Amino acid sequence: MLKFKFSLTFEGLWLWLMLFTSASALVYFLYALDIIGLIAAFLIAGIVYTALNKQIKEPTSAKNTIKNSKYFYLFSTAALILIISMLALAAGSATDKAIISPWTVINPWFFPLLLAANLSLIAALTRNGNNKYKNILLGLYYLAIFSVAAIVYRLGYGFDPFIHQAAMAEINRVGFILPKTPYYIGQYSLIIALHKISGLSLALINQYFLPLISALSLPWLLSQLRQKSSRPEAWLAIIMLALIGFSPFILSTPQNFSYLLLLATIIFIYRQKNEALIISTALAAFAIHPLAGIPAVLAAAWSFMQARWPRPKISRLLKEPTIIFSASFLAFCFSLWAVSGFASLSWQNFNLSLLNPVFKNNENYWLNLSYFFINNYFWLILGAVLIMIFRRRQIWPEESSKEANNLRLFSAASLAAIAAYLISRSFSFNNLIAYEQGDYASRLPIIAIIIAIPLFYELFRYLGQRSLKMEKLFKLTATIGLAFIMLASTYASYPRFDNYYNSRGYSTGEADITSVKKAEERADGEKYIALANQQVSAAALHEFGFYNRYIKKDGQEIYFYPIPTGGPLYQYYLDMVYGKASRQNMTAAMDFTGVNRAYLIVNKYWWASDKIIAEAKMSADYWEKIGQGEDYLFEYRK
Repeated sequence: MLKFKFSLTFEGLWLWLMLFTSASALVYFLYALDIIGLIAAFLIAGIVYTALNKQIKEPTSAKNTIKNSKYFYLFSTAALILIISMLALAAGSATDKAIISPWTVINPWFFPLLLAANLSLIAALTRNGNNKYKNILLGLYYLAIFSVAAIVYRLGYGFDPFIHQAAMAEINRVGFILPKTPYYIGQYSLIIALHKISGLSLALINQYFLPLISALSLPWLLSQLRQKSSRPEAWLAIIMLALIGFSPFILSTPQNFSYLLLLATIIFIYRQKNEALIISTALAAFAIHPLAGIPAVLAAAWSFMQARWPRPKISRLLKEPTIIFSASFLAFCFSLWAVSGFASLSWQNFNLSLLNPVFKNNENYWLNLSYFFINNYFWLILGAVLIMIFRRRQIWPEESSKEANNLRLFSAASLAAIAAYLISRSFSFNNLIAYEQGDYASRLPIIAIIIAIPLFYELFRYLGQRSLKMEKLFKLTATIGLAFIMLASTYASYPRFDNYYNSRGYSTGEADITSVKKAEERADGEKYIALANQQVSAAALHEFGFYNRYIKKDGQEIYFYPIPTGGPLYQYYLDMVYGKASRQNMTAAMDFTGVNRAYLIVNKYWWASDKIIAEAKMSADYWEKIGQGEDYLFEYRK
């Protein structure tokens, strides 16, 4: 009889989770993700886990020799109270209105509480205390700062999560969605499994999935960098990593989840964890998104070859920075092309211009400080890189040959991602709308920073070690400064609307939900189309999903709301709002899709909405104000 030995450690749980992610993607691609497919994925993951679990060493049960100091208890309690208060303020500020930024509606006391929490966290983690308790405290802090959007945006934040939610709803209904793709499914399977086991709605799980899993896993992942060290400089380095930014962890999308797994793969390689963890995590990243998955798989393969065949010529070649850079550069370019759907490319003007350092002084002191770091982010990162180059021997005083190999890999691969980004700025994807042209390429700098995270950790540990040797006044000033920069990093990681910056993208609001329901009610079962912006389309996805919502046209299927934004239906919407909201333009859209009924939904916040609404009132057969005038619904009939 086959015995399943499951190690109740975070390492064992992580291994099983990665195996299930990959197994479910394989089962989906070969069969489907219905209840039978999920059971098959569970069994495959369990069998492989049993075989690989022998590689995982049981943690030593040595007694904790570190005595918790009274200051650790004091600052930990203060941090915990502040974190709970922050979560309460965020929950009290939750809204179903269409907003640009959570900071426009959240209680202003959130920021003083966050600053105080930063100070308490720094003080607690640098005092003598049990590492387990410190990891729990760090996880709760991450939960508070990662979940602001999930809490404040009651109906959901962004656009992509609504598309993925609709896809998961369809897979949950019939087991698959066409066309089948080998990516995204890793995340879909986890959320669908949680939905079936817990009974919670897909929307709720999807909204909190990544903030929660990031808050739970990051303290353990980053503890691998510390190597169980309890020294204050090690914990300072972990805290300072938040300065780099964490915006990928606030929104549940497959791309963002794959970033987390890429980070895990890089950390496992750097600390030379067992091959089962490295390879399973890399394959899971690939099963979720290729842009992070391909670099993760290549890095895992590089690590495997270095460990198994250190002497052959090809292994020696893979230590050369030039070879690593060239291979990584080609991999990033290929990944970018694959994510774009192998779209045809066109060459634009090549531009390597960089932003000049920016110093502004036309707002309050808090925003001046925040935007000093936000606007000069590139130069601050560049400065950190230069310190690593010129202080390498001080940062890595006892560098082993394996560490040297890893340093070459991460340095060269990170530079290759930046080079691929600079090159990709010169191309345009012909099948993407203008404002989405840079979306794919803009992910490469994020990947570059993730690959370099172990290097940043060592740099911050070195700086922390130096700062702890300074006078008390310097340490106090540095602690307060660090707390303020952490505050600025949290502020910058979310959409913003202030006198310096406007993120522009509104969220889906309750008026959008009401509008799509009203259009559905008035159509009374007749086929129709609706022209609206992408957040109203997100509301339609939220309410109706994909099932039986396509209109067939010349062998292709067109969703009845403008999705994607680069599709033909969206162009008709642009004709209505940027051209003229006329019956002629709407009739052209109805002729294109072969329907006799159409709706135009205009948000009051849309540019020139007064003009559009006035024109539509003259041309429509029926119009209605939704809510307090947040949206306007116009009906056209042939």
